[in-house]
Amino acid sequence: MHFQSANSDSIRKRNRSRVMGLIQEHPGIDRTELALSVGVSNAAITNIVNELLIAGIVTETNSQQNLKHRGRRRVGLQIENKGGFVLGINVLASYVSIVLADINGNLIEEKEVKPQKIKDPAHTFSDIKTAADILLTEHRVPLSRLFGIGFSVAGYLDKKRETLERAPYIGWPSFHLKNKLQNMFGKIVTVENVTRCVALAESKFGALKGLKDLVLIRSALGLGGAIITGGQLLNGNQNFAGDLGHILAVPGGKICSCGKCGCLNTVASGWAIMNKLGTTDKSYETANQFLTQNIQLRNLLNSESSDKVDVNAAAVEAGEALAKHLFTTLQILNPKVVCLTGPLGRHKKYSEAFRNTIISMGFDQKIILASERDIITPAMASVYLALSELVYSPSFNFEQILSSNQKRVVSK
Repeated sequence: MHFQSANSDSIRKRNRSRVMGLIQEHPGIDRTELALSVGVSNAAITNIVNELLIAGIVTETNSQQNLKHRGRRRVGLQIENKGGFVLGINVLASYVSIVLADINGNLIEEKEVKPQKIKDPAHTFSDIKTAADILLTEHRVPLSRLFGIGFSVAGYLDKKRETLERAPYIGWPSFHLKNKLQNMFGKIVTVENVTRCVALAESKFGALKGLKDLVLIRSALGLGGAIITGGQLLNGNQNFAGDLGHILAVPGGKICSCGKCGCLNTVASGWAIMNKLGTTDKSYETANQFLTQNIQLRNLLNSESSDKVDVNAAAVEAGEALAKHLFTTLQILNPKVVCLTGPLGRHKKYSEAFRNTIISMGFDQKIILASERDIITPAMASVYLALSELVYSPSFNFEQILSSNQKRVVSK
């Protein structure tokens, strides 16, 4: 009997998440269309929708069908923007930000956080929590309507995406990241590596929406990557799949930040451009060195001085190297789309050199460049991570939301 009850509850949660997802994706969809799409009875849809209406997550509107057909007017449904909110937090060595968004994915406000001690996770979390509290207070978001938090970090996570294994660019030790965040906020949190987070967000909400096979390359001071195949993020044995920056490119080459020699980072990244120009001869080993070199790279790429010709030439060389050394890997993976993004990925000369070179080598799949179209930012990707895994998901804690809303109505 207990098994039947648990199974029924699981099915109901799955159906509710599908209903919410369809309403969010197709504003104005009506109950009949929902029943057909989900594959359940009209009565079951009515029960689910009524609960969502009571919870204040969904509101009624004109049906899409009223524009197409005459006769009895149908009642459409849409997600209520003020029905709930999520926070998206992104931590890079060079930039920390927090975004407040509604459950339709609309950005309400983004705040940059400037931690005094980025290498100290406790201090950084304290600064983030302070900024989050200010954001929620300024926009009058009750904690009962904060449905979850997405957190992306420039670091490597364990397979369960709970423990931070290492974050060399930030300088953080290994610790249980998810527990730390959930205890601090008192809310459910989902955590992901920043590049993988952007790839997931793009495949579900952005320019790559609906694609089942893609490779995303994030190029900055260092290189990162994420691989989605068959609609699933490729993890690998140690959860390091997509770590393109440490592919061996030049045996016996320059020392990489990881301590090995000749990684792709040493010939195709922002650091490679700086090294080519003589700005630095040693790879970053500490968070402070990373921050210093990251500022130097940004200044180089934005420079309008007479050195611009040299910078562009070095960027072209690095972009060509990226294409040449990833060509075989991309041929093996056979993605439908390759997306190049990141601060360096948005550099016109670098990105065009990558595309032109890899096409000349015979790669014939679609290439999307962040220098030519908008790609979801890491902070917004964290928002979409929260929405997809904590709101439009069977794990959505709906009963608690419904209960708190009913108590609020009674108190009025």
